[in-house]
Amino acid sequence: MNARLPSFLAVAFLAVFFCAAARAGGGGVFTADLPFDAAQPLPAWMHGPPVSAPGQGARIAFHLSPPSGQDLLVHLVFDEAEGGGLRVEWLRDGQSTPELLAENLGESLGVPNQRPLLISASRLGGNGALLLQGGVNLNVNRVKFEWVSERTMLSADARYVPVVVTASRLTLAEADVDGGPRLALRDEWRDRVVRAVLTEGAELLTPSLELLAELVQAPDQARLEASLAGVFLDQEIWLVVNGQEVGPIAVEVPTLEDPGHLGLPGREVTFAGWRRASVHIPAELMLPGENSLLLELRSPLKSNYRNRTFVRDAVLELSYPPAAREPDLSLPLPDLPAGETLALEEPLPPVEALSDFWGRGQGSF
Repeated sequence: MNARLPSFLAVAFLAVFFCAAARAGGGGVFTADLPFDAAQPLPAWMHGPPVSAPGQGARIAFHLSPPSGQDLLVHLVFDEAEGGGLRVEWLRDGQSTPELLAENLGESLGVPNQRPLLISASRLGGNGALLLQGGVNLNVNRVKFEWVSERTMLSADARYVPVVVTASRLTLAEADVDGGPRLALRDEWRDRVVRAVLTEGAELLTPSLELLAELVQAPDQARLEASLAGVFLDQEIWLVVNGQEVGPIAVEVPTLEDPGHLGLPGREVTFAGWRRASVHIPAELMLPGENSLLLELRSPLKSNYRNRTFVRDAVLELSYPPAAREPDLSLPLPDLPAGETLALEEPLPPVEALSDFWGRGQGSF
């Protein structure tokens, strides 16, 4: 199917796009790239371009007027090279001391990263300045602002109730947006599926990483999932199970609304942040005892990549058949009342009657 737009439709689309851009956003979503383009239109709730702020290290301030009753979800895209972290503070108008929102959003990876941070309306408390502090040099590449409102959501498990659904349909749980250290996963067993955690934290993947899994019983089905950071968009992660090559893992390519798509000159294939990945494993490759799951980073031919990559939240998911139901022998059989015998529905005919029956040929086939 040819997806080319008719010329008049394309012109109309561009006109609407540029009109919307000129209004900058009277909406609740706005992305600021750094260094900031002073010619970029600003939304009504942002007072002027970001400015340098006094203090230790490189600091920058965004002056905001929060819409009434709305929380602020801010996506911070930054480079952790040379150990650069990111501190976030909020300085309310009329106050002399800023409030600390996040001590350090970095994870000591040394690769481009991103972290979402949710700031409640009550914590903002009115107009003020969002302060970002990096290392010796400001390491922030992009800041995406998104105003959100509370909604009621249902979940079968309270631990996974999402607290934010972004305009780009990204679902974030409380642990994703609180600014604290990332929580380690735990082994789980629900119904017929076992989820075994294979990593404790972020582990270096370049150029390969072997994960070990001890199984008591071979599964009916198997699946591996993980999160990857530092992997370029044109690279592949291959899985080798017990010496047998399974193939490349399906690595998620987030929507282009995700601020992790830097799109900078020379970094078009770089994505900042973690991406989900998964692969189906043929069950016959998983054996009782110790199993080796080898992850290998593979780059396009003739490429000279030297990028550091990491894996975390690696989970081996195994499905087993339901356990056979054993008969309950603890219940006694009911006793027949004394003096009673089983009554047959029809009495058996006497031998003479049977002989007469067959003699008259009524029993022949």
